[in-house]
Amino acid sequence: MQPTYTAKYPPAQGLALAVGERLGRPIFGVWITLALACAAMCWMFQAWMPRRWALAGGIMVALHPQIMEWSQNYWGGGVALFAGALVIGGFRRMLDEPRAGDAAWMGLGFGILANCRPYEGCVFGLLVMAALLIWLIRRRRMKWEALIRRIGLPMAGVLLLFAVEIGYYNWRVTGSALVMPYVVHERLYGIAPLFILGSPRPEPTYRHLAIQRLQEEYLAYYRAQRASPGALVKSTFLKAGLLAEEFLWSGLMVIALLGLPWALARDRRLWLALWIVVFFVVCELFCTWVFTHYAAPAAGLFFVMVLLSMRAVHTWRVGARRIGRNLTRALAILFVISFFHVGAKMAADRQGQWYYRRQALLDQLRAKPGKSLVIVEYGPDHNPNREWVYNEADIPDAKVIFARDVGPAKNRELLDYYRDRKAWVVHADAPENQLEPYPGS
Repeated sequence: MQPTYTAKYPPAQGLALAVGERLGRPIFGVWITLALACAAMCWMFQAWMPRRWALAGGIMVALHPQIMEWSQNYWGGGVALFAGALVIGGFRRMLDEPRAGDAAWMGLGFGILANCRPYEGCVFGLLVMAALLIWLIRRRRMKWEALIRRIGLPMAGVLLLFAVEIGYYNWRVTGSALVMPYVVHERLYGIAPLFILGSPRPEPTYRHLAIQRLQEEYLAYYRAQRASPGALVKSTFLKAGLLAEEFLWSGLMVIALLGLPWALARDRRLWLALWIVVFFVVCELFCTWVFTHYAAPAAGLFFVMVLLSMRAVHTWRVGARRIGRNLTRALAILFVISFFHVGAKMAADRQGQWYYRRQALLDQLRAKPGKSLVIVEYGPDHNPNREWVYNEADIPDAKVIFARDVGPAKNRELLDYYRDRKAWVVHADAPENQLEPYPGS
């Protein structure tokens, strides 16, 4: 493996999946991180509102369809949400009274973000720290000596440990403490820039057509956005719309946000949350592609605005009638109903999907005696996003190994290397799984 067999991504999500794998299935690690995230969100809410509202907020987050979606994939939304909640909870508490303990919690959140979403964590961290320092210096008239003693030293101590961890991890993966795995991956394979204002890189020589097609697809997506000023504006609105659609819960959150002007008037600190979210989203839109889990670090502040807005709505009256209380109760009922609706939709039968067929084949081979090597053949119109070839962390001891078809001569080298394994070939793009013994094996 050159330089090593490692994911390009930072290690936090991989660690969560490794814990789950030790417990029986990788998805258990995802569920653990999301449970921790919801608990941390409740702790975070307690810094902004009374405890009963904080508990209601924790339940609302647990029922949110976006959180449910993160619980069914391996993309890492839960880890970043957990880290962001630690940062926001410590941030809000320090607006009232800076304490070393809260600074340490913030440092822990920043360190985890550096290990799961470095760019978003950096942007979010700079915005939060700028807002915190401006508030403390202007509102509390705190001196720099006190800020360094109560905030700087505790946070720096925690971040120093993470800096050592990140440097060591980078060194073991890339050979340099200052070079991230993601950077090496982009140098080897990437041609589309990660940010929309960047420039494409020269196309390298790829060993596999599937990887080449995937990278060319990324480049085509980038060029479509940069085709004209109008295309750039349209793509930017589409990215913002994606984030809004998923986090606003099909419009339910829009109703909840009706009370935001009143909430902003009641708590000036909420203005800090609003501006942090606005600037964070703007920085996110500079990315070439955007997914909802990218925004997970700042999602907690969005939920804070929703909860405080609902709390303001709760106090609305028309004469003696408490219409606000009835409205918030109705919203709570709609949240629960929509949760079960989304759950039923996600649980719908998808047995015909390609990833179910791959898993069925994997289960079939795991039930057979001995170890297997599966050569995967793709059709001429193969979709590079439907990738069959990925393996366990410990390839030599894996029960089943998947490999791409690279022609008889190269395949023979692989078969000779794994001569203790039964060799198979599967036609991945066929309507039905066609598992056959590899010719001549």
